[in-house]
Amino acid sequence: MNNFELMQREMRKSKRRKNVVGYALLAPYVLIFLFFSVIPCLMGFVFSFMQYNPIDSSKNMFVGFYNYAQLFDFTNSVSLKFWKSFATMFLFDIVMVPTLIIIPLTLAYLINLHPPGYKFYRAVIYLPSVISVSVMGIVFSKLFAGDELGFFNALFGTNIKWLSGKPFENDILRWVVIFIASVWWQTGTNFVILSGALRNVPKSLYEACEMDGGSRLQGILHVTLPNIKSSVGICLFNTLIGYLGLYGQPYVLHAVENSIDQEIVSPMMFIQYYLKNASFVNMTGYICAAAIVFGLIVMVFGTIERKVMGERKRTDKHSAAYKQSKQDVEWGLSLKGPAQDVQSVGGANNVNSIN
Repeated sequence: MNNFELMQREMRKSKRRKNVVGYALLAPYVLIFLFFSVIPCLMGFVFSFMQYNPIDSSKNMFVGFYNYAQLFDFTNSVSLKFWKSFATMFLFDIVMVPTLIIIPLTLAYLINLHPPGYKFYRAVIYLPSVISVSVMGIVFSKLFAGDELGFFNALFGTNIKWLSGKPFENDILRWVVIFIASVWWQTGTNFVILSGALRNVPKSLYEACEMDGGSRLQGILHVTLPNIKSSVGICLFNTLIGYLGLYGQPYVLHAVENSIDQEIVSPMMFIQYYLKNASFVNMTGYICAAAIVFGLIVMVFGTIERKVMGERKRTDKHSAAYKQSKQDVEWGLSLKGPAQDVQSVGGANNVNSIN
């Protein structure tokens, strides 16, 4: 065996060792994803076609698409509650998602102007995002408690029931509190992403815009926003998916003045409530069907967002014009002698006119 073959054998052994180490480091995450995400999803998909009872297996039977038909039967009170919770969540998302893009983007733009004390303001904006939803719920439940012990009631001498109200009827104040809490809690995450994106916009583009007579607003519209589009897309996607799965904020803010039965205001809360309640154990297959449908709806919204915010491909017309212009430039430069000065890349057009 010559030296070359020995070298190849050592390289293969080294590669195998690296692969083993890589797979060993990856294995825990793969197993967790497999056992706690993939397998439960597959089981839920199978159960959605069954009348499934996890306690008494003798009652289990295959029912086909019956559970899905029941979910879209609007005369069914449970199905009606699911779709009402979806409508409530969707209306809240229409307001919440754009707000959590506009406010962080505005703050990031102002902080990147480096006003006095901007580092302190940057830390203050980001700080709330590091706390858990439970802590956020405790803070705002004390601030907006509906008795004299509530901070704002005590401050203004009022007795407003901020967190009371039945869903879909008279719970506007509660949603206002959830809105304020969500903005305070989650602005920091998008702020950091957008602030980093703004710092990466080349200053030369702003200078070119000013030289062409562009105003600051035109610089924002035609320089800033196009250059941070990908970061805005990431923030929009994460915020949209997160608020389609709205659960934590209304759940932790309900305990002061309401019962859980009144708090089914999102599909995630609907699924959690019926799955963990033993009296609805015979509805497990139906709830799995609701979860599958809701998951598909989330996927559709996510796909639409990525399509809208994704990079658009050049049309055939613009691609052909770009390629022709590039060829003209290369042809013009190739016809110039080494002693000639290259005055402009538009020389190709002059050559074409002479020919």
